[in-house]
Amino acid sequence: MISLAPDPAHPSSRGFACSKGVQFHEVVADPDRVVHPMQRMPDGLFAPRTWDQALDDIGARLRAIRKAHGAQSIGVAYGNPVAWNYAGSTAIAGLAEVLGTKHRFSSASVDVNNYFVAADMLYGSTMVNPLPDYAHTDFALLVGTNPVVSKGSLVTTGRIRDTLVGITARGGRVIVLDPRRTETARLFEHVPIRPNADPWLLGAMLRVLFDEELIDAEAIARQTVGVNALRALAGSFDLDRAARETGVPVETITSLARDLAAARSASVHGRCGASLGQYSTLTKFLLDALSIVTGNLDRRGGMVFGDPMVDLDGIGAKTGAFGRNRWRTRVHDIGEVNGTAPLACVAAEITTPGEGRLRALIGLSSNIVTSSPGAAHTAAALDELDLMVWLDPYVTETSRHAHWILPPALWLEREEMPIFTQGQSLIPNAQWVAPVVPPRADARSDAWIVDQLARRLGILALAVPGGQLLAKLGLRIKPHHVIDLTLRIGKHGDLFGLRPRGLSRKKLMATQGAVKLADDCAVGVFAKKIFHDDHRVHLDQPDMAAETRRLIASTDDARYPMRLFSIRTLRSHNTWLHNVPRLMTGGERRCHAVMSCSDAVAAGVHDRDPLTITSQWGQITVPVIVSDEVMEGTVGLTHGFGHGGGWRRAVAAGGANYNVLTPDDPSYIDQPSGNAFLNGIPVRVEPGSAP
Repeated sequence: MISLAPDPAHPSSRGFACSKGVQFHEVVADPDRVVHPMQRMPDGLFAPRTWDQALDDIGARLRAIRKAHGAQSIGVAYGNPVAWNYAGSTAIAGLAEVLGTKHRFSSASVDVNNYFVAADMLYGSTMVNPLPDYAHTDFALLVGTNPVVSKGSLVTTGRIRDTLVGITARGGRVIVLDPRRTETARLFEHVPIRPNADPWLLGAMLRVLFDEELIDAEAIARQTVGVNALRALAGSFDLDRAARETGVPVETITSLARDLAAARSASVHGRCGASLGQYSTLTKFLLDALSIVTGNLDRRGGMVFGDPMVDLDGIGAKTGAFGRNRWRTRVHDIGEVNGTAPLACVAAEITTPGEGRLRALIGLSSNIVTSSPGAAHTAAALDELDLMVWLDPYVTETSRHAHWILPPALWLEREEMPIFTQGQSLIPNAQWVAPVVPPRADARSDAWIVDQLARRLGILALAVPGGQLLAKLGLRIKPHHVIDLTLRIGKHGDLFGLRPRGLSRKKLMATQGAVKLADDCAVGVFAKKIFHDDHRVHLDQPDMAAETRRLIASTDDARYPMRLFSIRTLRSHNTWLHNVPRLMTGGERRCHAVMSCSDAVAAGVHDRDPLTITSQWGQITVPVIVSDEVMEGTVGLTHGFGHGGGWRRAVAAGGANYNVLTPDDPSYIDQPSGNAFLNGIPVRVEPGSAP
C-alpha cells in the first residue's frame, strides 16, 4: 500500500476521511508490529514460535484449566476495534457464549453500556439508538461531544463539521455543553458545565418543560406511557441546586429548555463526556426524554432511527441475543449488558478465590491496562492468571503480561463490513469489502485464530442452532455465513434470489464502494423501532427514579475540590495509533493537562510546569497548559498515554496513564449499566517535581 484516500462517491463519507484513518497503512507496515506468534519467556521477553507450537500449547493449557476448574474459569475481553471487525467480534462473542462463561468483558462498559441500558428501558431493545438528524434540524444540543475531532460518535455522517455549520447557516442554532471550549464549541454557542454534572442540567431542563407546560402533549399521548412518573422525576430537580452543581446559571438553564421546546425541530445528542460520568445511564435517559417530551422523536430534524443493512436492533429484540440482567457477576453481583460484564470487575474476578474464579483470559483488540478503570489493579491482576492469550498487533502495556501474543490480520488485510456502526449512519448505506492486501508474515484473521482455539477445545466458536453438531461432522460455520444469512433475510436482503434487487455478501463484495440505501433515515417508522409489547416508549422507570435519588444524595469531597475530565485530540484514537510517525508530531501528541489561569495561580504553577494530580485512587504528574479554554474548578487531561511494551514510538511519547486516577470500585461506577466512572473524577492539584 502506498497511500489511502477517501472515496468521493461514498454516500456517507462524501469524500472525507479523518487524519487517523488515512494513516492506517502505516500501522499495517509498522516494523514494531507483531507478525508471528510470540511466547513470553521467563525473563519477560518474547520469542517467535510457529502457529502449531502456539495453538497446541494454548489448547492443552485451556483444556487442563477447563477440566480442573470448569469452563466458567475461562474468559474473554475485547476492545473498541471489534466494532469494525464483524468476523472477530462474532467469533470471540460466540466462543464465550458456547463456553457458557460469565467472564466476558467488553470496552462497551467504558463508554456505551449506558446507551444500551437506557435504550432497553425506553424502547424495549438495547440496540435501538435514535440519531440526531443534523442535516435538517433547527436546534442541535450537543452534550459532552466534540464531533469536529471525533467525527461523530454513535452517529455517522461525512463532513460533520460542514453539516453542523450548515445548521447555523440556515438560521438554526448549535449549542455545545462542555467544560472545555473544544474545537466544536469554538464554532458555535458554548455553555461551560462542570464534569459529571450533566444529569443535573438535563433534569433541570426537563423540570422547566413540565412546569411551564412546554411539552408536546399530543406526541406524548401517541408515543409513550408513564409520563406522570417522568414528570415526578423531573420535579425532583431543584433549579438553584442544579445551577450550583453545573456552574450554569438558572437563567441559562431555563432559556435552554424554552428554546429547545420552541424550535421547529430539535436534536439532543450526548457522547463520551456525558457517557463517562458516575450517573451515565440517567444522563442518557434524560437526553432522550428531552427529545421525546418535545415531540422530536421520529421527526424530521429531530431524533430519527437508523436503517442498517443488518437489523441488529430487531434481531436482538426478537431472538433475545441482546439484553441485560440475565445473569450477574460472581464477585460484585452486577447485571450483564448484552452478555458482557463491566471491565471495572475484571481485576476482582481474577484475584478473588472461589468457584468460577477467572483463570484464563483471551483478549482481542483490547488494551485494558491503559483504557479501563483502576489501571494499577488491572495490571497487577493479569499476572495472577494461569493463562493469558492476547490477539494484538503490538506488545503493549497489556499484552506484555500475556503468556502468548498472537498476530491478528488488520483492517485492509481482511474482509470487512461495519457491524456496529452500520446502523448509525444518517445516510443509510451498505458495504462489505474484500481484503486489499494479504496479511503480513504469519498474521491471520481474528476469526481464524479464535476458531483454531475453539477446535482445540472441541467446540465451534459460534452460538448458532446445530452449529456444534455440524462441527463434529466436519462442517464449521463461519462468521460470514451467519451475517450474510441475517442480511439476506432482512429488509434489504435478496431473499436468496426472490428479491433480485436485494443485497448479499457476494453482491456487495463485487461492488467497489458502498451502496446507498436511502437519502436520509426515514421518519414515521416509530412502530417498527419500538420493541415493547405495546409499541410505546416507557417513561416510567423506577431505576431512573432511584438513580435520581442517589444523585441528589451525593455530596462533594472537600479533599478533592476539582473535577477531572478527559480530552481527545485530533490525531489520537484512544490508546491506538501512538506508534504512527505522522500522527505523533506536534505538541498535541504529548500527554498534558489543561487548567484555567485562575486555578493555575491558586495552585502555584505556570504554563508547562509539572502538575501533580491526585484522586482518591491514584496520583500522576504531567505538564500543564494554562489556558482560558477550560472552566474554573476543572482540569482536563489527554488520555491513552503512559505506554509500555514494544511499540517504541508510543513508549517514547511518555506521559501518564489517565486511568491510574479512576475507580474500579463498583460502588462508584454507574449502577444500572456498570459503565466506568471516568469523567468528573474529584481531584486535587499541586506543583509537581520535574522528571
